[in-house]
Amino acid sequence: MAFEFRRSGHGRLLEATATVANTAVHVVGLFPLRHRETSTFAFLRCPQQVGATFSDVEATPCLQSPVVREDVPVFTPKELDATKDPWAYFGAVVRRYRGNQSQVDVADAVHVSKQYVSHIEHAVRRPERKLVKALDRALDADGAVLAAFEMAVNASSHGSPEVADYFAAVVELEARATRIDWYSQSFFPGIVQTKEYATAITRAFSPFRSPEEVESLVAGRMARAEILASEDRPQLMVILDESVLVRPVGTPDVWARQLGYVLELINANKLVLQILPLSAGAHALLSAELIILRFPDAPPLAYVEGPHTGQVLDGKALVDACTLSYDLARAAALSPEASQARIEAAMREICP
Repeated sequence: MAFEFRRSGHGRLLEATATVANTAVHVVGLFPLRHRETSTFAFLRCPQQVGATFSDVEATPCLQSPVVREDVPVFTPKELDATKDPWAYFGAVVRRYRGNQSQVDVADAVHVSKQYVSHIEHAVRRPERKLVKALDRALDADGAVLAAFEMAVNASSHGSPEVADYFAAVVELEARATRIDWYSQSFFPGIVQTKEYATAITRAFSPFRSPEEVESLVAGRMARAEILASEDRPQLMVILDESVLVRPVGTPDVWARQLGYVLELINANKLVLQILPLSAGAHALLSAELIILRFPDAPPLAYVEGPHTGQVLDGKALVDACTLSYDLARAAALSPEASQARIEAAMREICP
């Protein structure tokens, strides 16, 4: 069992977390512990001792039995080789300059969660440059953390698909995810798009881009779709608003091929798709494009997107709220079988 403590500037205990079998538990009862530097003491969070100092704890008995609340997942990092993975190297540089500071202290200094700092250090998340600059200042790294970040960006950009900056983190996370829950109210998700459909979508979004730029963006999207061809592909669950089916994209041939490709993925057991019918009326995801990503070695994350912007959410409360909204939308959707029949009906309208 491992313990982590948060103290105020006056040495008062604010919070303790124990790690048992890779699960974080908040300590709310009496536990005999040994301080790593001084003498044995007992820490607890019961009515008698909330806010006690380390010296107060041994002198004040607790009337409660030890109780723990097992509701906070702990990130268990996988082994990384910093000599081969540029983002593992960047994480190692952050850890080195963090030194004896706790992840909580660093997270507070740059206004992110402790989990986010842990994900950076273990190459799960790629931070934005603005945050890296703040990290460099908070760690007194004199530019070393920023330099490691730039190196990682340059090293990993060769041969990588071109995507919008705000979506780059999701591309990396897609490849690590074991399950992806996706809700779209506007178009088929990128990883199930045909090249022709993706081209039509990209031209509609960016009418002033050159043909070469459009081709590059589409190539990036096609590269992302390759994860569905791998043996260890993620479980892909999609809720699609029915409005997508009544707004054809591209020529009739492009639209027909897109619908046919989605049906192929469904029949190959690479995709579970449910249509959220217009007749459902108001629902929990009326105003959002939402992706929830789940991992074998880290807590789930959510991604929400609007026009020309997007944000990865890692706070447990926010991810839980997004998951609930997704579940509510799925409850209002057609069954996978009825959804497939709806797509087949759309196909027949194009190709009677």
